[in-house]
Amino acid sequence: MNAVAPFVAKRRLVIAIAAVGVLVYIGVAFNLDAPRFLAALGRLGWKGAAAVLALSLANYFLRFQRWQLYIARLGHRVNATRHLLIYLSGFAFTLSPAKAGEAIRSMYLHEHGVSYAESLAAFFVERMLDVLAMILLAALILADHPIYRGLIAGALTVVIFILIGVGRPQLPRWLDSLAARRSGRIAALADGLARLLRSATHLLDAWPLTWGFALGVLAWGTLGLGFYLVCQGLHITISPLSAIGIYAMAVLAGNAAIFLPGGIGGTEVVMVALLREGGAPLHSAVIAALLCTLASLWFAVLVGIAAASLAEISEGKIRVDGARG
Repeated sequence: MNAVAPFVAKRRLVIAIAAVGVLVYIGVAFNLDAPRFLAALGRLGWKGAAAVLALSLANYFLRFQRWQLYIARLGHRVNATRHLLIYLSGFAFTLSPAKAGEAIRSMYLHEHGVSYAESLAAFFVERMLDVLAMILLAALILADHPIYRGLIAGALTVVIFILIGVGRPQLPRWLDSLAARRSGRIAALADGLARLLRSATHLLDAWPLTWGFALGVLAWGTLGLGFYLVCQGLHITISPLSAIGIYAMAVLAGNAAIFLPGGIGGTEVVMVALLREGGAPLHSAVIAALLCTLASLWFAVLVGIAAASLAEISEGKIRVDGARG
């Protein structure tokens, strides 16, 4: 227990710093755009806002189902309630570049017998399938916006190339050979990467790959429907499929700028541009983009902070009860 305590303290410090940083970021953003946010909420209405947030929650639940499938595929079972808190806690770090901070789940799962290599492999495959899902959904608007064909083709090529490379056994073998020839950090890094790649190959078999991709399409499609409801509330004429395609394209373009936290800025610019091309007034398009970001990105961050707090509280109770027992 004494050996674990410093690790837990460091984890809680990281979460606390991230939570404070995110709350400050949200406060500054809201103060800068408070009139627009309030006007947007007023036009959408509370029922509309509740429906959009419900679709966001559906997105999180579907993605958790896929994540749980991956961890089970790797041979681990974690209490469902605890596992859900662990998964959602990663959303507190969505604002990190390329959302890499969400990998903090590994810190929690390691205490449940899931190695870092296994959880990071699940995180990697999850990210790749999310991009594939976004590419499919974004293709819904290519007929009307052919300018984005290059972006979609490029993203698809990169993802397929990476997945094929990960699935080849030669790379883990080479890393094993490197680890055997070296020592220290290089050997440890090579060994860790080899184990990560081997874990990833278990998740790229036909069955988990198919189900993971299908759940990804369904999950991100729900956020696209949320964007459609936002547009409807703001009286922007658009079809559900077009709204889903615009949302996916905007997120895909925003994530291409991996150093932007959560794709902030790039996603909204593309979203507004696509709505404007469809005839939406500039003011309404900007409000729609802001509301969509609020319901998808900022809501996820707040859910993540709440989940991380509950995870730490429940972890503390488990440790206290265990000590008493």
